[in-house]
Amino acid sequence: MPILIDTAELAGLAAEGALYGVFVCLFFVCGYDLVDRRIRLKSQLSWPMVLAGTLLILLATARFIVDCTNIFVAFIRHDPREARLAYLLDVTEPLFTTKHSIFISTLLVGDSFVNYRCWIVWGRNIWVVLPSITLSLISTGSGGYLMWAYTHLPNQTIPSEAHWLTVLFSLSLVANALATSLLAYRIWSIDRQLMDAVDRDIAGQSRLSPIVRIVLESGVMNAAYLLVFVMTLEFGSQALEIISEMAVPLTGIIFSIVILRVGHQRHGDSFYATQRPVGTLSEWSVKRRTVPPRTSAIGEIPTIVPLEVFVHHSHEGTVKTRDGGVLENWESADSIAHVAV
Repeated sequence: MPILIDTAELAGLAAEGALYGVFVCLFFVCGYDLVDRRIRLKSQLSWPMVLAGTLLILLATARFIVDCTNIFVAFIRHDPREARLAYLLDVTEPLFTTKHSIFISTLLVGDSFVNYRCWIVWGRNIWVVLPSITLSLISTGSGGYLMWAYTHLPNQTIPSEAHWLTVLFSLSLVANALATSLLAYRIWSIDRQLMDAVDRDIAGQSRLSPIVRIVLESGVMNAAYLLVFVMTLEFGSQALEIISEMAVPLTGIIFSIVILRVGHQRHGDSFYATQRPVGTLSEWSVKRRTVPPRTSAIGEIPTIVPLEVFVHHSHEGTVKTRDGGVLENWESADSIAHVAV
């Protein structure tokens, strides 16, 4: 027996309530962590990130209120069950269009933040993120048309506009996957260049690989629930309402987890946007001069002196370590390198 719309709405509201509670907790944890790191590390807040987080919590709160109101109206004012089912299936109801407009707005905010991070990481190169931005805008436009059609065109139902729903979710899925892939590739390529610039035995384990995994995990989670949307829509199941109600707080949870995990890494997004005037990072030359070795019972042990170099803006020069080692022929633009000499 297929699931009916009233059952789907109740189940979706229960799942949404649990996810909304988790999102609220993560939101405040994120806020505390950002303020704490700003005080301790004297770092600057990313205002686009703060704006995205604030919009997501406001949208999740609005969606939860609208869904609760919709359920109360359906179960209190519409009896028997046939009347309740007719009300919940009526796409012209203001509460129906309101809650789905909130969902479309949430998709736009989530996609926009991923596109923004990709734009920053790629050195503010708009051509790199233009395809994903275009797909996101077309997806949002199809959702806007869908809400307009529901309220202005006669005899509208969810199945009658299923092709526009497919466009909405499919394009958002492709845009999210494309931006996430570009973001992960940029971080991975910078990681490879840094590792190639320094002796791997000295550089040790990569600090950027965990970030690549975090970015890919978040992209997979976003892609997974959008794929479930498309498949559920193709099957014509009323479970679409369950997923729709879960999606808004789930987007916020994914956002918060990524911010928390990436925030404890060493570098911000702007680190990967390094643009050097000439050459590439792999052309860095790190030379080690002879340093008087230490002597122990088993013989001479070479001295390895860790050196952390912070380089800002484009320049060239020579850096000497406290033991006389020399790091020379370096040049960079807003970069940070970890080497041992």
